[in-house]
Amino acid sequence: MTAVYIILGLLVLIAAAYLILVAPGRGKGIFEFAKVRYAHRGLHNSERAENSMSAFKAAVEAGYGIELDIRLSSDGELVVHHDDTLLRVAGVDGRVDEYTAEELGKMSLSGTADGVPRFADVLAEVDGRVPLLVEIKEDAGNRAVTDAAVKMLSGYKGRYIVESFNPLSIANFKKQMPDVHVGILSQIYFREEKYRKPLYLALQLMLLNVLSRPSFVAFKHTDKKAFSFKVCKKLFGVTAFAWTVRTPEEEKAALSAGFDAVIFENYIPE
Repeated sequence: MTAVYIILGLLVLIAAAYLILVAPGRGKGIFEFAKVRYAHRGLHNSERAENSMSAFKAAVEAGYGIELDIRLSSDGELVVHHDDTLLRVAGVDGRVDEYTAEELGKMSLSGTADGVPRFADVLAEVDGRVPLLVEIKEDAGNRAVTDAAVKMLSGYKGRYIVESFNPLSIANFKKQMPDVHVGILSQIYFREEKYRKPLYLALQLMLLNVLSRPSFVAFKHTDKKAFSFKVCKKLFGVTAFAWTVRTPEEEKAALSAGFDAVIFENYIPE
């Protein structure tokens, strides 16, 4: 019996340690952002490229929030682009950080007249008319994107929240701007062989929440059965965003599963 008690005690300690690590922070006011549907990389379609100024203008005109991605150009300017390379969207063989912001702006996104926009120009265009969900694209061990985002967003008067797959970026951002709501993106990484590593297990379990105490979490909309999602949502009641829903049926399923807000594309929500 002694061995049983020891094992039970260890399990209780492990469970308690996990809850301490994964616990989110206070999210007062975050639910106001969850009332908005966010157009994934803007309201893009066959005529408007993702993360383009045209897609952002269309989202503003339709009254949707905007989810977008920021990273740095070779000359240190924040630009809006999802991939670290340009091949998929711009047809250019190279990384975003190998070109200046001016060069990126002259590239054709998906065969349109739009180029890769500067983040400053996007902020000026949106001008607080709809809320922004800003995703920081930054490798572990680097903080240049986060630092540049802090500097730029500190002067922006509109509503915005910030998220990243990188907990270190979010911890750095929150340290500098503690009043801004921050969130951690996650998913069930272990479905894919390339992610079957200890680091991604820690990210999947959201063990690094302890570094930033996020106001919200954002999970892949199909990952409603993820253990960390259940803990964050059902135990701590954290606000949860679903990415990326592509049909009204997926939206309905995500909201029924406990998600509070959706990031959508390929359809127009009612």
